[in-house]
Amino acid sequence: MSRECFNELFELVKSKIQRQETIFKNTISAEERLVITLRYLSTGCSMTDLHDSYQHGISTICGIVKDTCKQIYETLREIYLPELKKEDWLRIAEGFATNANFPNCLGAVDGKHVRIIKPPKSGSLYYNYKKFFSIVLLAICDSNYKFIFIDVGSYGKASDSQIFRNSVFFKKLEDNSLNIPSSKAITENGPPLPFVLSVMKHSASVISYNALIVAII
Repeated sequence: MSRECFNELFELVKSKIQRQETIFKNTISAEERLVITLRYLSTGCSMTDLHDSYQHGISTICGIVKDTCKQIYETLREIYLPELKKEDWLRIAEGFATNANFPNCLGAVDGKHVRIIKPPKSGSLYYNYKKFFSIVLLAICDSNYKFIFIDVGSYGKASDSQIFRNSVFFKKLEDNSLNIPSSKAITENGPPLPFVLSVMKHSASVISYNALIVAII
């Protein structure tokens, strides 16, 4: 991360991760909290490694990383993953039509297994079909590979359909609160067709749900 990028992020989250000084002890500065968290996220090092590097207790390090990650997400979510309006969906669909010759497509869906160390007493919940332990990142991207929705943390053993149906996106789809545009013709004088999500799989089926069709190609 460049210094400029760090400073920009720091200014956004500084007020949320700074802790008030007391007469009993000096608090860890907001800047150091952010540095510790970014070090953890970028290297995947252990809490013990961070303890050795920054000379703070392991439980303190754990609390810093957990809290700072939460504040980063809450701060950046509204900037980079805002709730989409109807005009946003139409702009995304236009991108797919222009860049991929795929009209009425609102996004491409796929999942990624993120390898983890097996949590204690978790049985086979995190053990996936690829024969390792993981949590799953479900993401929907536009035609420029930009995330427009993510769902993180599902068990590695869960199927794609289970993860999708348990996601916030699907729940909003069910209650019709996604601001998805009405059906639109893809050719001149053609019939109106619903908008779709493309799910990159090796099967060839189509799952229809209300006004949205998830096309599995």
